[in-house]
Amino acid sequence: MAADSLHHHFVLPGQVLATSMSESEGGFLRGHGTYIELVPDESTDHNDDDMCDTKQQGGMAGTSKKKRSGWGTETKSTVMKMDDGNEAEKQDENDEPSDFQRGPQRLIASVAGTVERVNKLISVIPLSPSIYTGQVGDLIVGRIVGVGGSRWKVSLTCSPPTASASNGSMKEGQLPLSGVNLPGGVQRIRTSEDVLAMRNLFREGDLLTCEVQQVQKDSNLILHTRSLRYGKLDNGVLVTVPPSLVGRRKNHFVTLKGLTSQNNDAMDTEEGGEGDVDVYLGLNGGIWIQRTIPSEWENAIRADQDERAPLAETLQKLRHRHATTRVSPSMRESIARVRNSVECLRLVHCQITPDSIAIVARASVDQGVRVADMLLPEMVIKLTEGTRR
Repeated sequence: MAADSLHHHFVLPGQVLATSMSESEGGFLRGHGTYIELVPDESTDHNDDDMCDTKQQGGMAGTSKKKRSGWGTETKSTVMKMDDGNEAEKQDENDEPSDFQRGPQRLIASVAGTVERVNKLISVIPLSPSIYTGQVGDLIVGRIVGVGGSRWKVSLTCSPPTASASNGSMKEGQLPLSGVNLPGGVQRIRTSEDVLAMRNLFREGDLLTCEVQQVQKDSNLILHTRSLRYGKLDNGVLVTVPPSLVGRRKNHFVTLKGLTSQNNDAMDTEEGGEGDVDVYLGLNGGIWIQRTIPSEWENAIRADQDERAPLAETLQKLRHRHATTRVSPSMRESIARVRNSVECLRLVHCQITPDSIAIVARASVDQGVRVADMLLPEMVIKLTEGTRR
């Protein structure tokens, strides 16, 4: 076999990974991202309409003992009587291996990625998986695409609601009503009135942060937003990247400081803060960027309310003020700079981390690059140079 030298190597679709000349070699096992093809036999009569040299078969190579109908093998049929008198046709399975299983076979990659081998099992792990597969505890930045049945449907690809019906392969998660915080942080059993008022919490098109609570056997994800740091997202920018570029880390809520250019040092008095930007790194590929809520806002809210007021009520008022307060032009530039920094990293297929985002954003500030010019091809290479050292 030729797979020994391909372990952890990068391969392209159509590249031959292994070849089995005969069943006595032991063959190989087909893993994800591969398929099996017969090696053309020069001695085969090419004028035969039933030839199967170019047919493909998935599964285990050199081990199947059953004849398969439709692959150039003949099958015998017998008629058997059922208890109700009806006749049913049954395929007769022959234990002898056919010429299709006995011929030389080769394993070919069907996706671009790295080769993984465990004994005889050979798989190709794609570099950029198109569908996110979640794990318990993952941070998700998703979009509400459906409401009903005491739960919300959350698009894990952040697609708009209009695309959910036409995209049958779109990955969705389920956010049950019991997995969200009620207004004011009230802890009680959900009633039918709460079901009728579900759209007061989230409606179609809303963006939110949530966490994977459970992964079911059929790979469906059950989400929740019971933590006070999760909830609806407003007044920010969403960037979508391949999930493979966002790695798991201890904290996915990060703050980037000091990204304001020298020409925009003076912040709006209503805005407050020093130009800090919050970044939420969703493991499903959704990245949310917004301004950091100034500490002056929280101090003002606490001064106006009772000291015994729950923390959930304070955070709810902070989110409301954040959603209704305009974003100053200088803060918009900082948010757009971070957004374009993420796009630069995506274009060069670099891992998106707080450090890599900060390197690109600060490089654009130090070099005096305008936000609108950051995505020019020559600027993308220049600004991301620090991430390749």
